[in-house]
Formats: sequence, structure tokens, C-alpha cells
Amino acid sequence: MNTHKIGVSGEEAAARFFEEHGFSILAKNFRFGRAGEIDLVVQKDNLVIFVEVKSRNTDTYGGAIYAIGPSKKRKLKIVADAFLRLNPTLNDKNMLFRFDLLAYNNGSFNWVQDIIR
Repeated sequence: MNTHKIGVSGEEAAARFFEEHGFSILAKNFRFGRAGEIDLVVQKDNLVIFVEVKSRNTDTYGGAIYAIGPSKKRKLKIVADAFLRLNPTLNDKNMLFRFDLLAYNNGSFNWVQDIIR
């Protein structure tokens, strides 16, 4: 399977994962110009999570967790800000926002919460 198909498969599995955990999918592959995209935006009660999905067949180069560097984190923040500007109903003082990584490797998940502080 090529890397694009692995990525798409991982994102579909990630959406099911969050739905099974009681989250609603607000957006898939939300893109903001050249800044990039966020794979999933999910919500459960007053928590909104911007999810980066990384699918891997191998742990070569440290696996999925090491694929999120400072540049990617900056881009995620920019895209999340654009998403919130386009969805003003989420701009409520009672809402909580978080960036998570969901690593998908051969059918198993590693959910890393709060990857950006």
C-alpha cells in the first residue's frame, strides 16, 4: 500500500476511533490555504480537539510521534485559528481546546493528548 493510501486509511480509522469514544466529527481535512490542514476536528461536550493523524507501517525514524516538529506545530495553530474564526459558535469562554496526535500503526492506536502547550 502506498503512503497516500496508508494515510487515508489511518484518517478513516481515526474518525471511527473518536466516534466510538463519543466525539462528534466537526471537520475532516480542514485546509487553510498554504498554511496546511488539520486532519480531524472533533468535539465532545465543551472540549474541541484538533487532531493530527499519523499512520505508519514501521517505527523507522522514531515512529509517528516524532513527525510533529516545531514547524508542524506552528502550522497547526494557524489552521486551528482559521477554523475557529470560520466557526464563531465555538468561541465561547466555556469551551476547551486541545491539540492531540493519534498515531495509527497496523490496526492499533496511540493517542497522545495535548501535544502543543
